[in-house]
Amino acid sequence: MKTLIALFALLFGCITTIVAQDFYLPVSSKSKAAIAALHRASELYANVHFKDAKAELDKALAEDSNFFMAHVYAVQYGSKADRPALIEKTLALDTKKLTKAEQIMHDFIVNWQKDPNYKPVEDMKALVAAYPKTPQALEWASLHSFYTNKDADAGLDYAQKLAKLSPKYAPNYNTLGYMYVQKKDMENAKAALEKYVELAPNEPNAYDSLAEFYMTNKDYAKSAEYYDKAAAMGLPDAKERADKARAMMK
Repeated sequence: MKTLIALFALLFGCITTIVAQDFYLPVSSKSKAAIAALHRASELYANVHFKDAKAELDKALAEDSNFFMAHVYAVQYGSKADRPALIEKTLALDTKKLTKAEQIMHDFIVNWQKDPNYKPVEDMKALVAAYPKTPQALEWASLHSFYTNKDADAGLDYAQKLAKLSPKYAPNYNTLGYMYVQKKDMENAKAALEKYVELAPNEPNAYDSLAEFYMTNKDYAKSAEYYDKAAAMGLPDAKERADKARAMMK
């Protein structure tokens, strides 16, 4: 699996088993086409299909250039070099009709513009407090806690709550797996990553993540096996990682 952007990318996702309006935070856009495109982008980002996700995000913004939450996605997934311009564009949008969720994210982005190292601890607390039964609020809080704030304990707490609220939301188990690895809880890490594979058997990233787990734990045969599965499903570079795992067996 990938690092910050990939796992932050874990951020949105795989909603085939979840009713979209129940999963996502409310938005102010009235364009059904724009919202549908953003939801597709979300699913793709969550499972590390970045190129296709960006294409769907572009469609959302083409349908509604003032779609605030789509601009939030653009800021969060944009490169570090592009982020200042994306932030400026986002903050230039009209804020009169923003939802509570969008307003919280607006305030976060204002602070991010002032300080690129800003940690949205209170912003994520506010988001979850405002939307305690909305899975996306917990997911954003989990991922920002882990990747932006570097707080695995807070991230784990949010992710565990998300697992209880939406037990079939596959990408969350990927995030859980990596947080457990960081805490050196390999038993729970393995269980979480196996759950990701179980819930998302057609996603190459699920096999890539489990392969990385086995590589970390020096089980090179298992690592090669799962990297091979990811490679067979078209994941770039998985073949090279499988070969590396096989080389470590010698």
